[in-house]
Amino acid sequence: MFIQYYNYKADDYLTDDYFVDSMLEPSPESEMFWKMLIDDQKINVDEFISAYMTLKALHENKPEVSDERIDLLWKRISETNSKKAFKIKRFQFIRYAAVACSIIGVIGFSLFTFMKTNQSQSISDFALENVTQTKQPRNKIQLVSGNNTMAVEGVQVKVEYDANGILKVNNQSVTTNLIKDIPKFNQLRVPFGKRAFLKLSDGTSLWVNTGTTVTYPTKFTKDKREIYVVGEVFAEVFHDAERPFIIKTDKLDVQVLGTVFNVSAYKEDKQTNVVLVSGSVNVKPKNGKTTIIKPNQLFAYTDQASTLRTVEVENYTSWHEGNYIFHNEPIENILLRLSRYYDVTMKLSSSASGITCSGKLELKNDLNQLLNGLCEITSMSYAVKDNVYRIKFE
Repeated sequence: MFIQYYNYKADDYLTDDYFVDSMLEPSPESEMFWKMLIDDQKINVDEFISAYMTLKALHENKPEVSDERIDLLWKRISETNSKKAFKIKRFQFIRYAAVACSIIGVIGFSLFTFMKTNQSQSISDFALENVTQTKQPRNKIQLVSGNNTMAVEGVQVKVEYDANGILKVNNQSVTTNLIKDIPKFNQLRVPFGKRAFLKLSDGTSLWVNTGTTVTYPTKFTKDKREIYVVGEVFAEVFHDAERPFIIKTDKLDVQVLGTVFNVSAYKEDKQTNVVLVSGSVNVKPKNGKTTIIKPNQLFAYTDQASTLRTVEVENYTSWHEGNYIFHNEPIENILLRLSRYYDVTMKLSSSASGITCSGKLELKNDLNQLLNGLCEITSMSYAVKDNVYRIKFE
């Protein structure tokens, strides 16, 4: 069947029962079938797109599709199905194509856009165009696939893909047609005040922190695994010696084979951090040389300089377990993280307080409870109005 479709022209697709049925009544199996042929380059993409666009043009009655063209297609359909005594009038075929195109539009089967992305656009280009220029969503976590967005309720959400790219959200299979695995890149957008767990199709696990967007493919290619992160993730990468795993950010790339580490790359932060828990990673800034990081080391990068030092990794990774552990941390940094985590505005005194703190905060607790605890051990006080926290230091 692969050889058959490889040689197909646009007209052949339009007279193929399986192709037309796939457009009329798409199923996870049929969509996976076409995606596999596209990914493995076993079909002529231009002819495939042409067939799709012809169906769409028939539906929209565009002038560039002439009556002669329609008559030719109808003749081919009649000849192909003559042995089945498949008789249908010309207007019925147009209606059939219209219904197919309508359903395609509903489920987001945007083949033309997908094929352009699939063939030429890198994950970095896609992220720069569609993610880094997009404001973080408010209130709900969003799962974006193509032109469609699925909003998910809850403070913490679990998103999982199996080896075939089939999706589950909060342990429930997604049967809705809103989210499909046709686009090459998907996005998980986590607003401030929310968190998510994302399991990728290769078995890699990502804990996605508040205010973070992750761009990733439904299924990885045969030679590499790449995702793009704006914000912060804690990653347990599934080992695959044949395919390195790369986390791309605006400032640097982190390459591993299988390891546990944390990446913090918020747009509003001047510094990008990579902290290694176990294994080994290579970090390459966009304008610098590659640095190998060992366990319990922090690689910090700014536009001016980069540093590598030994740290207490739990200070940087405990958030994924719902805790915030800190040692001799400036209180301003602590309050910044809390404001992100709870999605509130905090206004501090213009001058640095000089206060440092050590301890552990349970991030599942109420924010006021946490701030009251900080007030008891420091000279800090606060007042709340309209969800704005004004912080004072004595």
